[in-house]
Amino acid sequence: MIHIIYHGYFSFAIHKVVQDLAKKGTDVLAKPHTDYVLLAEKEGVVTRDMKGDPAPDAILFFDKDVRLARALEKTCPLFNPADAIALADDKISTYDALAPSLPMIDTIPAPFHYRVQAPKDDFLDYVEARFGYPMVIKAAKGSFGEQVFLAKNRDEAKEIAENMGAEDYLFQPFIAESAGVDKRVLVIGDEIVGAIERRNDHDFRANIAAGSTARAIELTEGEKELALAAHKKAGLAFSGIDLIDSHNGPLLVEINSNMSYLGFQEATGIDVSKKILDYVENRIR
Repeated sequence: MIHIIYHGYFSFAIHKVVQDLAKKGTDVLAKPHTDYVLLAEKEGVVTRDMKGDPAPDAILFFDKDVRLARALEKTCPLFNPADAIALADDKISTYDALAPSLPMIDTIPAPFHYRVQAPKDDFLDYVEARFGYPMVIKAAKGSFGEQVFLAKNRDEAKEIAENMGAEDYLFQPFIAESAGVDKRVLVIGDEIVGAIERRNDHDFRANIAAGSTARAIELTEGEKELALAAHKKAGLAFSGIDLIDSHNGPLLVEINSNMSYLGFQEATGIDVSKKILDYVENRIR
């Protein structure tokens, strides 16, 4: 029995992925993360299934509730592992872990703050000297490109920063040669399953949710090596690795642990759901 845990409150795109997975599996049960309660007991933090469903042999965790993931990981194999989910979900943590050894887009985290707070001018002086305008500002935790913005000047940068509220966010250079275009690489285990180019002629963001079109592509050997290295260093079982082209070669943008891959599936004809289920079943035999 494989349980597929998904976010119980929203995220229609992930729900469609979960439905596709459930259709492909012969002994699969989809469950919202709200089926569980966390309790502190003598043996530590444990989880209880309030629905009382049969215990799984493995869990596909399509959510970002890392506390729940860590508690469930004590009971059976979890795909992806909790630490890998945490690393992928926080773009600042991803940069800290991977940028020292891999070519990654330059990133400066915003100073830690407790409330709505625009960065001070001396900090913006430094960031502007390093990146110039336009400049990308994005939330450290976000999905589907919804928390990614382009600032054309300091006033816009301050306004975007203030709208982030108390959340962590970061600054990155705008790579003009890849505006509206990126490459999503699907990796399962140690295998690159395939890649697509996502292209948006009306937005600097390349996310399909932002209106991009997708087509299957072949990667260069350098791109394959970069995607596999990022996947392995993050400890992921399956992932979506995002790359962009730059004048200095391919750059890693981010890693995704519980991505919506139906656009990839449609563009490539590759049955990703079956490949993920086969991978998990082979690991627990």
